[in-house]
Amino acid sequence: MMDRPTDDVAILRDDLNNLRTINKYFGGLSSVQNAFLPLIERVDAAKSIEVLDLATGSADHPVALVKLARTRRRFIHITAVDKNPHMLAVARELTASYPEITVTPGDILSPGFPDKRFDIVLCSLAIHHFSREDAVTILRNMARISRVGFIVNDLSRSRLGAWTAWFYTHLTTRNPMTLYDSYVSVLRAFTPHELAQMAHEAGIRNFAINTRPFFRLILVGQYI
Repeated sequence: MMDRPTDDVAILRDDLNNLRTINKYFGGLSSVQNAFLPLIERVDAAKSIEVLDLATGSADHPVALVKLARTRRRFIHITAVDKNPHMLAVARELTASYPEITVTPGDILSPGFPDKRFDIVLCSLAIHHFSREDAVTILRNMARISRVGFIVNDLSRSRLGAWTAWFYTHLTTRNPMTLYDSYVSVLRAFTPHELAQMAHEAGIRNFAINTRPFFRLILVGQYI
């Protein structure tokens, strides 16, 4: 439902709030941060870490990464892009006090940035919204745009995960978008084996895939 045009912005805003809660308490933010730390060690400490966040949603990951960089006394700049104007509006509101974050329109399938433009490229909870062919394109673009590495944070497909999402959301919200999308997202997600195959198809050779609690799937690609 999130991908469809909607005039009910209130439902979308509430859904994004629910997603921020899920990311905070069910491993989304921590999984990305754990993958992010080894990559930033490979960026010159005297330079700003340049990050691109594709399909940023309400930009909770950029905010979390800025906070992490501040604790490490590292300079960072994050370009957060999304195609949905309503999501961009929410993201701008929530990042207004973070000058390290620039929120701008952008299409995940054709991001339009030159090769090696960013140190690290992030895509969180977006790849399962696309066909396999498009997902391979996204992976190929992430590899092309990044200098140090890239991180894909997504769901791992399983019926247990889908039913867990169904029970949790029906206990905590009445938002129709959250109720529908959470269940369907897990069923539409890729398995670790499928994601590895797609990475190979995208021409990526140096990557690692790990599963995390709460049906999370993390792919980290890096350059040696």
